Amino acid sequence: MAAEPASTPLPAQVTPAQLIGEISRLVRQLPCPHCGQEDADVVRAPSQALVPAAREPYDDVAPLDPLDEIGDDERWLWRLVEESERVAAAAPPGPDPRQVALAEQRCQEAYEAEQKVQARIHATIAALAQPSSWLRPRHRAALARHLREDRAAAVLTAIQRGRIEEIRGRLRAVTNRRADYLSANRATLEAGRNARAELTRVLDDLIDRYARMAQPPAWFKFGLDYPPEPGQRREWLQHAREAMVERRRANLHRVLL
Repeated sequence: MAAEPASTPLPAQVTPAQLIGEISRLVRQLPCPHCGQEDADVVRAPSQALVPAAREPYDDVAPLDPLDEIGDDERWLWRLVEESERVAAAAPPGPDPRQVALAEQRCQEAYEAEQKVQARIHATIAALAQPSSWLRPRHRAALARHLREDRAAAVLTAIQRGRIEEIRGRLRAVTNRRADYLSANRATLEAGRNARAELTRVLDDLIDRYARMAQPPAWFKFGLDYPPEPGQRREWLQHAREAMVERRRANLHRVLL
């Protein structure tokens, strides 16, 4: 039987670390997938950018519409409006007008009822003071009984009137406290009202300018459903004003809608 041929000697055993190092060396010798350079270890010069210079810097904020820009005069008007709103919000709450009206009505009714009782008392006393009343004992006894009843009723009506006057007094105190606060800040509140009226004219002018555009912006055309339906001009204008107020106030802080 022929002898088996001698086996070819194997190379020295390769360790895992050596194998990984050899693979890394081969990878570094491959062309760079980005720039095509032979050696990917070459440090890229600072001037070499992967993104074209025309796209730098990247800005994800849309440019401000020229009509959205707010001038100093309009900013001043908005500050007056915001200050007046702050003052109005800090005003003491007033009572319910219906409660005030009801208290006034009940107080008047109690006063009239008390006056009627007092009038009966004075009339009965005058009748009893007549000497002829003694000639009619039964009639005089009836007058005396009515006098006692009216005097008791007078006490009750006086108590009722006093309670109602107390309630009315508390309501009036609340009303006066609010009125005093508003009077003390009248200048600020009036300035806010005047500024709000002026801003309404500014907003109406902006709405008209947007409406006259050949291609109004999408937020105006689709967000406000422009042009309005026939017969809906008044309602649409009010809605457009409210939307413009929100947009202008947002633009005061450069928060675009």
